[in-house]
Amino acid sequence: MQHQLQPLGGGRRGVPPLGQSPACAGLRHRALMLIGPRGPDRMAGPLGLRVLDRLLAPSAQVEGVDLHLADPALAGRAQWAVAFALVLPPLGNLSNAFYRVHPRRNDRFLAARAPLKALFPEVDFAAFAFTGHALGSLASTCPERFALVRHGLVEAWVPRMRLLLAVLPPRGALIDLPTPEWLRRPVTMREGLRQIALDPGDRAEGLARLRAALLQGPL
Repeated sequence: MQHQLQPLGGGRRGVPPLGQSPACAGLRHRALMLIGPRGPDRMAGPLGLRVLDRLLAPSAQVEGVDLHLADPALAGRAQWAVAFALVLPPLGNLSNAFYRVHPRRNDRFLAARAPLKALFPEVDFAAFAFTGHALGSLASTCPERFALVRHGLVEAWVPRMRLLLAVLPPRGALIDLPTPEWLRRPVTMREGLRQIALDPGDRAEGLARLRAALLQGPL
């Protein structure tokens, strides 16, 4: 279930307790946090650092958009929140026309599809266990052919991100973490959202940027 720290204000009155929905069994979001009414104001000091540490943990950065969209209870939980913080899902961590990923561990490379095998006939895809390793190898093998793969990833990622953002609260912060240029995510814009670039190594500056983004009104 998506992360929502109770000290941040929880949700609106009547929100069901966390962990009560059997439909969410096995789904645990670390890269997404739903924030209650008092949450943005209290996102400072040790509590804010706890939130940021959770969002920037390595286990959060493997989550792709597929994991969030597969949560049947997300829309219901999101209606009780006033804001959210989301680490932008990696561009390559989703099933697409070229390959399949694990439904929960979206960084796991499961199988190449026929179009990818035809595009890179010299590559042994059985050697890949993770999307980062697979995509990095393809990009170094032939940047020109990899550009076609990246185009396919963007075509899959953008509409799914729109679906995800449509169920999240109107106000939010999109956390853009460093990524290789060849796997850079498209700009994601929606009224009321702030997209902020964070350096995982500078927690103090990251917390200040996140708090400022959540406290600001709609764009």
